[in-house]
Amino acid sequence: MTEKNLTLPRSYLYFMLALAAASLWLRMAFPIFALGWASHDDLHFVHLAAEMGSGNWLGDYNNLTHAKGIGYPLFLLVNHATALPLKFSEHALYLASSAFFAYTASQLLRSRHLVLALFAVLAFQPAAWMEQSGARVMREGIYISQTLFLLGLGIRCWLLADASLTPAAQLRRRWRSLLAMGLIGGWFWLTREEGVWLLPALGLMLGYHLWTQRGAVRAWKFLLAYTALPLLVASLVVGAINTVNYAVYGVYRNNDFRSQDFLSGYGALTRIRQDQWQRYVLFPKDARERAYAMSAAARELAPYFEGERGEGWRKTGCDQTHISPCPEILSGWFMWAVRGAVADAGYYRNARDARKFYRRLAQEIEAGCQLRPDDCLPARNSMLPPWRANYAWDSAQASWEVFRTLANLDHGLLNTYRSHGLPLHLKLLEVVTNGPLAPTADSPVFDIDMTTPRDKLRWNLAQSLATAMSKISHVGLPLTFVVWLIWSANVLLHWIKRRALPDAAWLLTTVLAAAIVTRVTLLGILDATSIPSNYILYIFPVVPLSLAMQVVVAWQLTGMLPSKRNYGHNAAAV
Repeated sequence: MTEKNLTLPRSYLYFMLALAAASLWLRMAFPIFALGWASHDDLHFVHLAAEMGSGNWLGDYNNLTHAKGIGYPLFLLVNHATALPLKFSEHALYLASSAFFAYTASQLLRSRHLVLALFAVLAFQPAAWMEQSGARVMREGIYISQTLFLLGLGIRCWLLADASLTPAAQLRRRWRSLLAMGLIGGWFWLTREEGVWLLPALGLMLGYHLWTQRGAVRAWKFLLAYTALPLLVASLVVGAINTVNYAVYGVYRNNDFRSQDFLSGYGALTRIRQDQWQRYVLFPKDARERAYAMSAAARELAPYFEGERGEGWRKTGCDQTHISPCPEILSGWFMWAVRGAVADAGYYRNARDARKFYRRLAQEIEAGCQLRPDDCLPARNSMLPPWRANYAWDSAQASWEVFRTLANLDHGLLNTYRSHGLPLHLKLLEVVTNGPLAPTADSPVFDIDMTTPRDKLRWNLAQSLATAMSKISHVGLPLTFVVWLIWSANVLLHWIKRRALPDAAWLLTTVLAAAIVTRVTLLGILDATSIPSNYILYIFPVVPLSLAMQVVVAWQLTGMLPSKRNYGHNAAAV
């Protein structure tokens, strides 16, 4: 493909700016849903940002220091310095990523009008206004933007690459975009733990690029540099954080949940055989007794698990999931209970002591399992529970339910809410985020009927948009996937008969479908095996992708894209 720039008239730019301003105007009608008691989530991110702002890096070492990535606390710190409200900055970043993605996708499809359609839909996606996704102080607030930037950069670097240029010329033209992909990719990896979900979509684009460049094998050095530059830059970003953590705490890592020592200790506890399987239960009473008999390290955790704090985790998980009866600590809270128990035993005074403890725990249980093999499952080094035959069907059913929630956009309901927590914690949240927070229980509830006429107008308008988009997407997203499957069969048939490369619209739709299917399947597996995950907060990053996919397919069906294939030449000629 010979690349062609897409020039937008000034009127288009002005219209997009007006859409962005209207989107921000609506977004700022919804204050922060502050949860001051969320010491492992909202309050934790704010605490890390406050520590960095005080020059203490991540603060004194404890069981939460490396529990979550530094990507979001860094954003909180930078935003605090600007004095802008957090939700204004998050939404402005989202709008920038949406505009970049819309322009890049439209450049690929060579349609100026598509820029406006895509951006208009993305700018007013309702999950941004919902209290459990866009309103909380959670890392999904930037994760959604990182996702759009990475996919947009993937399109720019790998699908818009000019096949008529040599790899060296392509590298000279695209090095800035490749550098940006690496920087955002590193930030993305440091924000959440499950970053691998985006790899299939990025891998499809990279694979297509390498296929079209297969005739340039003599310039393999430049082709390798073009391919490896984002990965190298991302590795340097992550490595820089790891190095600082090593200098401060003595461990080279950015997240404990990716570390082999924690995974080995956690996996050792969950490999103990249970008398009777219970969903979401990894370490019931009978398994604990077996672990205590095998390992002195495990026995050190007994006072915590068998005491009030263990009971507190059991009650928290049961209350939040509404599971009854619920006799044990559920898996979504078990990882925090393990870390709390290790801290209570005195091993989180520093990172090296914690690392040694988890290794000792794994070694002792391995030795015990060799003596009592009937009490153990195979050795494991993972946070997923031991696999059971019924999980495959359960995961498929759960994935379908997650897909339904994505399709109906959580029914498009915008609920009123109030902040919760101790005054000191809420004050910290307000200061670091630059506010505003929703009123607390001591204040009038954040109710639309008690707001100013202007805010009431914005609320009602946002609810009308959310309801309309929910109804359209509820039908549109499943239909879009049906059309895509038929379309894919046709593309495959053309490939078999003519060796014709697929057109740009199908490529873009397939990339979006890959990201959506991967995320939905991941959440379905987690919902079936580990923790209830059919939750708009976790679905939030793919909401704009699902809407974009619907727009592109509808655009194609209505014939608004150029009828001539962008990739209509024979593959052998590339």
